[in-house]
Amino acid sequence: MLAKNPVLLRSELFAGLDRQTTERLLALARARTFSPHEQIVAEGQKAMFVACVMNGLVRLTKKESTGRQADVCICEPGDIFAEYLLAGGEAYVHGASAADFTEVALFDLEGLRSLAEKNRDVQANVMRIMARHLVGSMDCIAGDRLHTAAQRVANYLLGRCPPLASRVTLSLPYQKRVLAGKLGLAPEALSRAFASLAPAGVVVRGKTISVESVNLLREEC
Repeated sequence: MLAKNPVLLRSELFAGLDRQTTERLLALARARTFSPHEQIVAEGQKAMFVACVMNGLVRLTKKESTGRQADVCICEPGDIFAEYLLAGGEAYVHGASAADFTEVALFDLEGLRSLAEKNRDVQANVMRIMARHLVGSMDCIAGDRLHTAAQRVANYLLGRCPPLASRVTLSLPYQKRVLAGKLGLAPEALSRAFASLAPAGVVVRGKTISVESVNLLREEC
């Protein structure tokens, strides 16, 4: 039941809400499960809901004029997407698809708009979510402009290394194609980035990555 889902109830959308508001918000939601690669929404589709990922991963994508598609965000459990619709708009500005077996809570858009208009706490939560996404987008743009593909991968790996470790073995939490999307890279660019980090002691075996020298890896950033 959604009312007992800890990931959903700990999400930013529910932060600090009283019991009555929480129950009203839950009444607007329904759960749906998606298979890997299954489309959740299409870019330009009439908007019907705001979503929260409860389990699995969701790829948010954007098309350019030529029709090519790029990952713009990987949503993990607890993440909200399409919340910008509460500020207006009638269509999704991105596509969304499941990157794994994924369970999503779908909140009726009109009902959520009505609740947010009347409840300042829900409004505040939505504003915090939108602000975080805006800051994240700016960080992503800065990273794209300042860092090479190898530097993006090196920074990601360093972020997963314990502070005082000199060498470490990491297990990727998801498939490499998902990591590529998370870092804003094409899958082949991710493979080349891993190869270029080999002299720094990075060894890739499937989803297991060995960092032979954290200091050498840090020099690549």
